[in-house]
Amino acid sequence: MRIRYTKLLFIASLSILFGNAQQSIFDPGSYAVYSDDNEKVVVSDTLFKGKQALKLDGAGRSMALLNDLKIKNFRVEMDIAGKVMSGLGFHAKDGLNYQFIYFRPQMGNTKEAIQYIPVYNGALSWVFYNYPVYETTAAIQSLEWFHAAFEVRGKNLKVFVNNDPEPKMDISILDNPIDGGKLLLRSLFGPSYFANITYLPLSEAEIEAKPLSEEGFLTKWQISKQFNRDTIVGHYDAILKLADAQNEWKAINTPPDAYVNFSQYFEHPKGILVAKTTIEAEYESVKNLHFDFVGRVKIILNGNAVFAYKKIRFERVFDGTFSIGLPLKKGKNELVVITEGDAAFFGKGFKYLGRHQHTNWGFIARVEP
Repeated sequence: MRIRYTKLLFIASLSILFGNAQQSIFDPGSYAVYSDDNEKVVVSDTLFKGKQALKLDGAGRSMALLNDLKIKNFRVEMDIAGKVMSGLGFHAKDGLNYQFIYFRPQMGNTKEAIQYIPVYNGALSWVFYNYPVYETTAAIQSLEWFHAAFEVRGKNLKVFVNNDPEPKMDISILDNPIDGGKLLLRSLFGPSYFANITYLPLSEAEIEAKPLSEEGFLTKWQISKQFNRDTIVGHYDAILKLADAQNEWKAINTPPDAYVNFSQYFEHPKGILVAKTTIEAEYESVKNLHFDFVGRVKIILNGNAVFAYKKIRFERVFDGTFSIGLPLKKGKNELVVITEGDAAFFGKGFKYLGRHQHTNWGFIARVEP
């Protein structure tokens, strides 16, 4: 009886093992490839440095969207050889909305080698989600093969490189749809090769989400609709008058994310808007506002301008890059931010899947207690 029981246990163990084996994905015919003009194109596998691979070039072949698989918790592994930006999109609603984890092989062995960003309405908001949390290092090289593994369980994302048992990145993602989403591969600004892509479904483990924001960050705002960009002198005041006259405000609040990322609120982010919030003060005082932003902004407190930046700022955004004193009166104080994203930096805007738009639009702001 012991022999028979042991044999049955062994067979059951094998069944579990092979039932949970990695499945090959992104096989020919299982995905659609789109150009940077958002046109569906036909591709075939390419032999690159000894491996049969799917090649995306960041232009004529920019994105590969898996047709049918829709998942929430998973482990995906692949070999990657990229030049500039090569990555995996997951929980994808479509080609404009997904979670994106990607590699910069040209920045291997630096703190910018791996980056995570949530992509909202085509906005690749890489200037917001930076080191030390959302960017990290990895020993990778341009157009040389390396192995990558991605694990998503609930709100937790782990990224492993070259079979190292310790993750290079271990973070809480910023968006976690109940039913998950599709997978995609993406290459930008140059060629990327993807090979030996496999998938394993995972259970959703109880992993405590890491807190991302701290007390004092301003995440509750009322925002106007977006208006056309206008670079004439005094356009800030004109936009504010338009927003007040139309009186159409939308309440937003994203406490898990200290960054106020406006791209998630507009299907085609390309304009300028007004954001306002209220700061309560127990008594008259001066409190420091620490902030950073992308594009152009004007900050107004109780009807008086306290900061204006009319050039296009296009750098990584960090808490506390700028600081100003806010002369608060006792009671309620209205803080207004008029903001334009980075579209003007690219002329007509950053070109994403056939359209010009903002790719970074927003700010981070914190008031000292």
